[in-house]
Amino acid sequence: MSFSYRFFFITAFVFCLSIIVTINTASAQNINLKDFQYTFPVPSSKLNSAGTNIIIKYGDAFNKSILNNIPVMVVSGNKSGLHTGKLILAEGGKTLIFDPYKPFSDGEVVTVKLSGNLETNTGVKIPLLQFSFETSKIDLNKEIRLNPEKYPRLLNPGFDDAGLQSINKLTPLYPEPAPEEYTVQKDSLPPDFPAITVSSINNPAPGRIFFTPFDTKNKIPSFLIITDNYGIPIFYKKMPYRTYNFARQPTGVLTYYATGPNQHYVMDSSYNVIDSLHMEHGYTTNVHELTILKNGNALLMCYDDQRIAMDTVVEGGNPNAIVRGLVIQELDKDKNVVFEWRSWDHFKITDATSDISLTDSIIDYVHCNTLEMDNDGNIIISSRNLDEITKIDGETGDIIWRFGGVHCRNNEFTFINDPINGFSHQHDVRRLPNGDLSLFDNGNLHNPKFSRAVEYKVDEETKTATLVWEYKNNPSTFSQAMGSVQRLDNQNTLIGWGWSFIPPAITEVQPDGSLALYLTWLNNLVNYRAYKYPWETNIFTTKPDSLPFGYVPQGDSLVKSLVVMNNSAQEIEINGLLNRDASYQVINSLPLIIAARDSAVLHVKFKPKTSSSHPDDLYLQWNKKEERIARIVNLSGFTDSVFTSVKNEQNKLTFTLAQSYPNPFNPSTKIVFTIPAQGKVTLKIYDILGREVRTLVNSNLKAGNYNIEFNAGELPSGVYLYNLRVNNYNETKKMLLLR
Repeated sequence: MSFSYRFFFITAFVFCLSIIVTINTASAQNINLKDFQYTFPVPSSKLNSAGTNIIIKYGDAFNKSILNNIPVMVVSGNKSGLHTGKLILAEGGKTLIFDPYKPFSDGEVVTVKLSGNLETNTGVKIPLLQFSFETSKIDLNKEIRLNPEKYPRLLNPGFDDAGLQSINKLTPLYPEPAPEEYTVQKDSLPPDFPAITVSSINNPAPGRIFFTPFDTKNKIPSFLIITDNYGIPIFYKKMPYRTYNFARQPTGVLTYYATGPNQHYVMDSSYNVIDSLHMEHGYTTNVHELTILKNGNALLMCYDDQRIAMDTVVEGGNPNAIVRGLVIQELDKDKNVVFEWRSWDHFKITDATSDISLTDSIIDYVHCNTLEMDNDGNIIISSRNLDEITKIDGETGDIIWRFGGVHCRNNEFTFINDPINGFSHQHDVRRLPNGDLSLFDNGNLHNPKFSRAVEYKVDEETKTATLVWEYKNNPSTFSQAMGSVQRLDNQNTLIGWGWSFIPPAITEVQPDGSLALYLTWLNNLVNYRAYKYPWETNIFTTKPDSLPFGYVPQGDSLVKSLVVMNNSAQEIEINGLLNRDASYQVINSLPLIIAARDSAVLHVKFKPKTSSSHPDDLYLQWNKKEERIARIVNLSGFTDSVFTSVKNEQNKLTFTLAQSYPNPFNPSTKIVFTIPAQGKVTLKIYDILGREVRTLVNSNLKAGNYNIEFNAGELPSGVYLYNLRVNNYNETKKMLLLR
């Protein structure tokens, strides 16, 4: 008999013995709650989803034998009766989860009874636990999904468009760049691609800029976009839905949110969608945040719509109002909900700021937009409509502190060095490496309204917040919604200005407030957040990743080669090339088609047009119908009147021996090399002790590029060396054979 059926029959028997306790669940008592670290749903709580699971944490790990021992948990609803389900031990045994096989009924009281015959891994006896909770009388979230025409103001899971004004045509604040500095050769972009403009570059941080601008009226398609500091796309993908929050996660994967499916998608370094993440328990996943933690767990959120008789809460309240709460879930790698937190259990509806009408028919009283895992394992959230940043205990769900501006009703902190006493309707709160908090202060309740990026030194013991840095535009920019602030590794700050009436859309500023980068676009698009990260695709790579040409006299030229390696299981096509400096030219004709797991050679000529240095970038593009994947090769060269002739130097400058690919390999790999002139060539394989095991080439070869396959045959696993000798040239590299 399987565990689930055995659990059903034994539990049914125990339930019959417990009929006196469970028959009247509405009057069931909560027992021994203080002995447990965390229970969910919160005991005696209301408005719970009928699709919820049960989560219990004692503190120490449960003994795993509970999964095959006596019945552990009795779960019963006063309408739906006894519930069977799946028991799960998660997080190293510290979290016990009961997933019911069927949902609870709407509007019922559910009683949970945990057996008192359990032990921890260390043999400590766990006391009996009993508690109850109530489900919502109506599953409004489901009703909205099934009847969208009845709820037009609730269709957008990100924010309510009502009351937000249309954006006028954007006018750049800064002068256009000098053509010699920032103009690039014409790029082949789709006609509906946003017209990106970079109007200032002054030593910005290295990295790639991630954003996904969208049209609030859905007349212009959304694109996922990654550009370099010149605004040149190294990746874009046209999307069938509006997209938000395109970001690189701490684990290295990329994620974005798509409306329509209403879920987050996970991409690998080749831009393949490898996973999706969404809220469990019947909730509609919200756009605002997804954080994949270093342990692989994921934090995400949703808004929870409930029917509330607001006439019992405030004078003149709507007796049938829809009130929008907040639900946060932490999912483990198996997508079990191991932690859940709800605003209904901790915030009052009347905590909302004064501009949120509590007599309206729809009330968004929290509007969370940030989930940040703090360094101590607790969770920091930003609630726009409370003007509040809240720290939540990541183990118990209790509130640790509440921090807000002058309009926050529950602020516990004193502001220092901030004349306006804090922030308003803020976004994107982050814990910085130095322990400070950064955020985007939208400033909706500032008088006059203005937006800024700020950094506070927060003392959690003395409850003080000292403003240590801020940046605002001159003239002031007001962004009514969205926005982001990211502190970069070089201490510059990247600011996404969200929904503003005047550019900039994205700026990067130096610590002293001077402008490092100014990027915007036309077509009246807005952008939720902007990020910058070190990033390169791995679907194809180059060897080397830069071509230093050294000194070449004006009028002379030098050709260098690089190997393009296709790391994927599909054929790729390099069909677009772009660079800024006409002194560089690729000799190959396009397209350059590279078979799966194969490689090809590109030849780049440097013929300086002017007597100066020539830094440049070569963009190798794979352009598809609605997508681009590109990689950048850095180019550098100089002129020098002392340098006599490229021809004399060519032999020592153009030999290349690439890393074998694949590496590690089994049983075969390819070795690519280039020789600039005819010569006697030997290519040999040695074991790690220096013993020759194979000769692949031993002959005179003409100048050119060569691709040699090495099949290891019956050779054992281990490190091998491959050595190339051509005239006076001699180079050795390693490769690893794994059986």
